[in-house]
Amino acid sequence: MRSLRSRYFEGLPPEVAALTGVSFSVALGFGIVAPVIPLFAKTFDVSAFQASAVISVFAFMRFISATPAGWLVNRVGERAVLWTGLAIVAVSSAMAGLSQTYGQLLVLRGLGGTGSSMFTVSAMSLLLRVVGPDQRGRAASTYQSGFLLGSLAGPAIGGLVVGASIRAPFFVYAATLLLA
Repeated sequence: MRSLRSRYFEGLPPEVAALTGVSFSVALGFGIVAPVIPLFAKTFDVSAFQASAVISVFAFMRFISATPAGWLVNRVGERAVLWTGLAIVAVSSAMAGLSQTYGQLLVLRGLGGTGSSMFTVSAMSLLLRVVGPDQRGRAASTYQSGFLLGSLAGPAIGGLVVGASIRAPFFVYAATLLLA
């Protein structure tokens, strides 16, 4: 009997399995850190609005950097942009865990959003490039399955990690990005 893994990825290029694993690791780490971000921001004695802005700045920077990330993918290639984006998010997340001020946290999370956009755009571009038209739906659903499984598991693990320290989820997130 073939393993579940071999049946799940059967007939798909190996890049699909690799990108699915990367997607899982990224989403797992994000799910670990996301619930604690507003709580961590509140340790800087800021309002609820300011605490929520730390989450919004990540999404906003993803939004405004998506088009430049696409240009960069076309210019230097998917793999280089993907790994650079992951590195940016990993470093900025670890540094966010060391933040001493609200402003530092806000800037670092914004930088992380830019790196996240680079990863997302390049991963999707690579996925679509390596599969044929008849495999796109299956490849996209496989890739998204990795992301969704990571998103499901992350907050549960994050609840355990935050018990060690309110800063610990940022370091675990950085580690999952390095693993990716």
